[in-house]
Amino acid sequence: MRRMRRALALLLGTVVLAAAASAAAATTPKLTQLILRPGQVGPGYGLFQRSDGHGVRGQVTLNLCGSDYPSESRRLTRLQTNYLRSGTTLGISNEVVTYRPGGAAQAMREVIQHALHCPHHPVDSGVNGLPKLLFVITRLKHAHLLKGYLAVRIKASGTINGKHVSQTSYAVYQRRGDVFSGVYSFGPSGDAAQLRLCLHAAEQSALNLRKGGTSSPSGPTA
Repeated sequence: MRRMRRALALLLGTVVLAAAASAAAATTPKLTQLILRPGQVGPGYGLFQRSDGHGVRGQVTLNLCGSDYPSESRRLTRLQTNYLRSGTTLGISNEVVTYRPGGAAQAMREVIQHALHCPHHPVDSGVNGLPKLLFVITRLKHAHLLKGYLAVRIKASGTINGKHVSQTSYAVYQRRGDVFSGVYSFGPSGDAAQLRLCLHAAEQSALNLRKGGTSSPSGPTA
């Protein structure tokens, strides 16, 4: 009788765990439904897969002004894609990440802290093969983004292979529940068109998060 009770308890425990796992899978949004569609970036833009764009193992999400982000360990799933158009060097990258409960809110707090307190000396960029770089970060304001967003202009400079380089780009970070989105621009340094493209793509990303993001019991949804 004791063995039967123990076996029944184990069976019930297995059923409960399976049900919990199934429920979690059902409420986790599909990243392919949250990532930007090419038409959302702009006319003529196409989506290009990245070799490093899938999964969290061995990949970095946050490295704005350093690589010390404890929230990286709380990531669950990740998808990043690039968007390019023929005839222009202006491009966008969109990264969407799901976190364990509370992880996306933690990621937003960390990236805002890094933006506000970036030191005035070169720091680790978190990118393999790149030396320490000097970052000058300027916070930007923009309407139609999710509450608590961070939009920044990033000027990175340093010496690479004996040559001084300087590049200006833009990034917008947003989250809804435990889903986090980063929109990053690249193109001619300081080009106003680059900023407009980045902000437009970020607005579209906010729409995707509103439609498909999940609410978190650990904090507000936006």
